[in-house]
Amino acid sequence: MMQAAFVMEQHLGHRTFYQNLRRFVDQQAAAATGAGAFTARWVEVSYVQPGGVYERLRFLPASLRGTLRGRAQVRAGLRSAPTSVAFFNTQVPAVLGGGATQRQPYVISTDITPIQYDRMSQHYGHTADRAGPLKAYKHRVNRRVFGGAAAVLPWSTWVRQSLIADYDVPLGHIVVVPPGVDLELWQPTASRTAPGPSYPGNIPLRILFVGGDMNRKGGDVLLQAYRALRASTSASAFELHLVTRSPAPPGEGSVAHYDLRPNTPELIAVFRSCDVFVLPTEAEAFGIAAVEAAAAGLPAIVTDVGGLTDVVVDGETGFLIRPGDVQTLVARLRILAADPGLRVRLGRAARARAESRFDARKNAARIVAILRAAAA
Repeated sequence: MMQAAFVMEQHLGHRTFYQNLRRFVDQQAAAATGAGAFTARWVEVSYVQPGGVYERLRFLPASLRGTLRGRAQVRAGLRSAPTSVAFFNTQVPAVLGGGATQRQPYVISTDITPIQYDRMSQHYGHTADRAGPLKAYKHRVNRRVFGGAAAVLPWSTWVRQSLIADYDVPLGHIVVVPPGVDLELWQPTASRTAPGPSYPGNIPLRILFVGGDMNRKGGDVLLQAYRALRASTSASAFELHLVTRSPAPPGEGSVAHYDLRPNTPELIAVFRSCDVFVLPTEAEAFGIAAVEAAAAGLPAIVTDVGGLTDVVVDGETGFLIRPGDVQTLVARLRILAADPGLRVRLGRAARARAESRFDARKNAARIVAILRAAAA
């Protein structure tokens, strides 16, 4: 029987990916019988243990303390029970596992490669290593870990290209498997799926932005566009909904939503109440919120960066714009505000794309099948 260990980092969008994947993999494990039976063990890598020995070494840099804790969590998790195959949701815990990683076949999933992350460093508050022996050593280690995987599962074609060009991962070892959402939870409203006289053609047009860090996610660009729209038309024609951790500007017809957790009814209700999703981010590895918007049947306007180009098809499920392009964002929002039928058509196509590519249940089954092949 396959004994799979899922080693999962717990920060940023990876936690949402972990929660969705765990729910559906556990369901499959519970239902599997006979030759198809398998066990799934979950190793959470948080990089912190309150009161732990590494955390008390205050003379060490915080980043080093976190690395030491993460290494201990990965290695203890892999050694805690027999494992016939391991799954890592980024290459970082696979590297930290060292020899424990190499003791069984392993599969790596990732939303971004280290080289791509370095290229976006200024937007993520990340300091890229300078050229030199340390940077070269890290690249060799990452290349070896990627190359040693039975399969590498990039979230997007953008990451796939980097794996081939920057890390020489064999093409036959790469399978694009994006994160998905629970399509039974994330559903469009009835009016959005049945256009016609019953469709309200909402006024005001409700614009949705989702991003914990408004600065990196392009919140300033959206606010400029929003103010331009309200200045050039009736101020009551547009309403902005912000799901964020950042302080939101007061008034101006905007509504801030704080402390909304992934997959909760409250968060889903906000998506379903809006008409268009906008993410004019400066840098983005993937953008799970854009997938959630597609599942909710919302047309989207996003920047053509990172994995977002796999989520939104320009002119088919929404619009792609350049980072910082306020003028084009205003023009696209005006088009959608003036044409409720277009919003419906784009939203329907977005939902169909979510069903074909971003179904968490189906993508979890794909991952289990790839793990079975690796274990065999």
